[in-house]
Amino acid sequence: MEKSVGEVPSGEKEFNQLTRKVRDILEFPEISEEEFESMLKSASRAYGGPLPHKTYSLCPETRKVVPALIWEKDGKVWITKKCPEGMITDVYYESVEQYHHFQKWKYDFKLMSANVEGSGVNCPFDCGLCPRHRSHTNLLNIVLTNRCNLNCWYCLPRDEEILFRIRGETVIARMEDVAKLINFEHRVEIDGFSGEYGTPDFLEVLTFREGKAEWVKVTKFLRRKHEGEVYRIRTHTGRVLRTTPEHKFIVYSNGGFVKKRADELSPGDELVLLWNFEAEDNVQEIDLIEAFKELPEEEKEKIYVRGISDLDLSPLKAKYGDKIYQWKSRDSMPLKAFYELGVSGTFRLGRDATKHELPSKLKITPEFAKLVGYFIADGHYTDKDLRITVAHEDVERELTAIIEGLGLPHSALEWEGKAKQIVIGSRLMRLVFKYALGIPEKAENKRLPKDFLRFPREVRIALLSGLFNGDGYVVRGERHLNVGYASVSRGLIRDILYLLASLGVFARVYTVPKEKVSGANHDLHKLYIAGQDMVKLVEMLELREGHRERLGDVGERKPVRTNRVGDFFIDTVEFIETEEYSGYVYDLEVNAEEHAFVAGDGMLISNCFFYAKEGQPIYEPTLEQIRMMLRNAKKEYPIGANAVQFTGGEPTLRDDLIEIIKIAKEEGYDHVQLNTDGIKLAFDPELVKEIREAGTNTLYLSYDGMTPQTNWKNHWEIPLIFENVRKAGGPGIVLVPTTIRNVNDHELGAIINFGLNHLDIVRGVNFQPISQVGRVPKKERQRFRITIPGAIKRIEEQTNGAIAKDDWYPIPIAGHIARFFEAFTGSRYYMTSHFACGAATYIFLDRENKRVVPISRFLDVEGFVEYLESKAEEIEQWRRLGKLQKLKLGAEIFMKFRSFYDEKYAPKGVGVLELIKNAFMHGNYDALGQFHMNSLFLGMMHFMDEYNYDVERVERCVIHYAMPDGRIVPFCTFNVIPELYRDKVQAQFSYTWDEWKAMHPDWDYKKDKYVRTKEFVEEMKNSELYRKTYIDIEDYFGLNTKA
Repeated sequence: MEKSVGEVPSGEKEFNQLTRKVRDILEFPEISEEEFESMLKSASRAYGGPLPHKTYSLCPETRKVVPALIWEKDGKVWITKKCPEGMITDVYYESVEQYHHFQKWKYDFKLMSANVEGSGVNCPFDCGLCPRHRSHTNLLNIVLTNRCNLNCWYCLPRDEEILFRIRGETVIARMEDVAKLINFEHRVEIDGFSGEYGTPDFLEVLTFREGKAEWVKVTKFLRRKHEGEVYRIRTHTGRVLRTTPEHKFIVYSNGGFVKKRADELSPGDELVLLWNFEAEDNVQEIDLIEAFKELPEEEKEKIYVRGISDLDLSPLKAKYGDKIYQWKSRDSMPLKAFYELGVSGTFRLGRDATKHELPSKLKITPEFAKLVGYFIADGHYTDKDLRITVAHEDVERELTAIIEGLGLPHSALEWEGKAKQIVIGSRLMRLVFKYALGIPEKAENKRLPKDFLRFPREVRIALLSGLFNGDGYVVRGERHLNVGYASVSRGLIRDILYLLASLGVFARVYTVPKEKVSGANHDLHKLYIAGQDMVKLVEMLELREGHRERLGDVGERKPVRTNRVGDFFIDTVEFIETEEYSGYVYDLEVNAEEHAFVAGDGMLISNCFFYAKEGQPIYEPTLEQIRMMLRNAKKEYPIGANAVQFTGGEPTLRDDLIEIIKIAKEEGYDHVQLNTDGIKLAFDPELVKEIREAGTNTLYLSYDGMTPQTNWKNHWEIPLIFENVRKAGGPGIVLVPTTIRNVNDHELGAIINFGLNHLDIVRGVNFQPISQVGRVPKKERQRFRITIPGAIKRIEEQTNGAIAKDDWYPIPIAGHIARFFEAFTGSRYYMTSHFACGAATYIFLDRENKRVVPISRFLDVEGFVEYLESKAEEIEQWRRLGKLQKLKLGAEIFMKFRSFYDEKYAPKGVGVLELIKNAFMHGNYDALGQFHMNSLFLGMMHFMDEYNYDVERVERCVIHYAMPDGRIVPFCTFNVIPELYRDKVQAQFSYTWDEWKAMHPDWDYKKDKYVRTKEFVEEMKNSELYRKTYIDIEDYFGLNTKA
């Protein structure tokens, strides 16, 4: 495997490229509660009944099982349920015609054994193969490991800031300060980095969701040590953020979004930044008694709480003696002693013996906010008061009126040659500004009040008015006009940017280095607003007379010349620099499909894309547990499991994989398949040979498309995988594309064509329409959801009708066909899945005429299956028949079969009739295998999620997971309700990180990870093997299928 530095494949860049343009949106119909209830009353109830049909489903958010309605409209079949969170509709089947056609082939069956004690009445919450379950295990899944080979990690420096919502309170906070609230209880190693993380339940950040700025939960808060460079990115509008080199930014490119590392960014790259977001308006007063808990102890001793005469002070008598009576008579007591009472209420606060008081619950009024704005702009602290410099008479008049209106003691102070200062002579108000509002000392450290984004809108506007009247300015030229604000505090500029964004006003920032300002000790940061945003701001603010005069007639202004995307805008990278850094760096994992959050001055960056289980307990069942799970499934009556799929994680990461395969064969499993991305098999030909020799029949190989974008997992490795399988003489390959609307649904025909070009090793293509597990917004489901009929329609279009919708059959009829080939071997599989779960067909390659022939074109499948049904009793007697009787029955069925078979439409050069004859006359697994080697199986299996969940389908599931606690659970229970099944049981039987490392002292996490280098990609791209695999191939459908 390549050793040079490269990337661990993750698919995030490719997915963003693919989803730039939405080709097709699936519109969901609306249905009222009244319509729902009315249809539900008249709906059919028996399995396979006419539409509308009643079933039961799962609510995505509350996890309740509720009645659901399957109904038709506009030629499609829908599933609707009334959940506590509201009415939820999703598409069930994209063709009502195909639904009805498949429905007639429903096949019910009763499993006579159970491996759980529950009755199943609470399905799917008491799941196992219970007495209600209708199907035996056609394919047993066993998870061998939760280790995988894909991930990445990137981080922000400790003093970088993010807009957080902490326990519902919106604040701009430094990463290291928020880290103090986190319990870092988990250790983690990723790509050679060691770190730790916590899982807070009180933290939210802003993300980009379909153009809207929305709050999402932070699920992991990570930190690690970093020694080396960090990148400082500055945009054209003056926004700034620092990250580690590998951190990824959201970049706007060709009308869509991609992700780029910080060290890959270049000037001119377009980033996505916050323009506007909704503030909360929920802080209208400050509880000073609560806020003053942060005061130094010596200050608490000087503050008195007044209005306490009605309080019971007796609990303090033991400590303070008769002082409590003095406090009572004076109606005043020290704040420090008051805290010991633990009472709440409305009081008055004073300091020492002064008469000046403040209410304990200080109202945040527009007048008070304007005063705060003036102080931040031109004020400073002394040891005993607040002072605000006033250089203009109109400012002095307004400030004096505000202070007098608030009842604050004040005076004026003038020094020769100095600007006048207004003095607010209240030590108490000084403490309010410094501790309750959190306004730091010194101009270079100034910030807005810590709760400013929670102030009511009119208060935020007043705060801005005070700021701009203090340190604001107006610039008017012949062709330009703007309003600006200047400060030596970069943090204050960031606060104002967010404050303006909360009001929907766009601003730019320009920094003047201190070296260019005579006598300056700090850089000067200038914020300015122009165009229509300036007009909007001016209309909001109560600007002083001098500003109004300079503005004059604002007139019509042009909008800002920038590209808006909903609540965000596009900004170009202007400057990139690096600096040395030593210390902790931090990152977040967010609960959002977009995997992004807003940081710094509003830049949208990628979250850590933290893959499940990394650094957490490792699940790998023992050989004894695996044998037990295999045996349990064999015990099913009347038909035990005969096929097993080993899955993960990535199962090839297990060192004892060969032994596991041999155990399956020892336990009597005829069919063993390995669910893999194949990457390890690409670079280890000996392993391919070993798994074949151990008894693996099939590689169930992830293959999502024909390009590096649609098949980011293993596009470049596929040629090596195929080469190694050919050299080893197997196992056969089934390509498994996860099918997603608007992502790879345009390549389904090309994938089939690809399989036909490699028919010597590819046995089938099994499409899996996406299962959208988790909470998925409606728009996302409309964008990505595809069902079996939708995929079949695309295949018909993309193969120019060579494989049409009428060539497909539901899984139950495929079971009848399987009996046609396999009943005589002594093994039987009922294949009694729900008719809506899957579809299948076989296609043959007529090499002479270079055409593709589905089995239905030369075989009347439905007529033949009906004939087989009429001979069911005789076929059932096969095992008890003598040799001559078997030959007679086989010959009879074969001769009758000829009447359903039309030679002139059959593929030339394949000998289909002879293959079928051998399947009957010899009646063994090898004969069936020869059939599969000369055909390409096409299948579809649509696994469910919370939105299209149908309990009737769960009860008939034929693909099951075995668990080490002894239960066997349907696929769509195991994965859709992981907290009860997959995650819960795996956690119970997992090793802790430390236990695992102690058991495997030579194991290194990073060795699990596959790194794809640019050199490897270039080498493959230019290789003859790549050309033979992807380029020099036949186009059987008249389409351009070359990669």
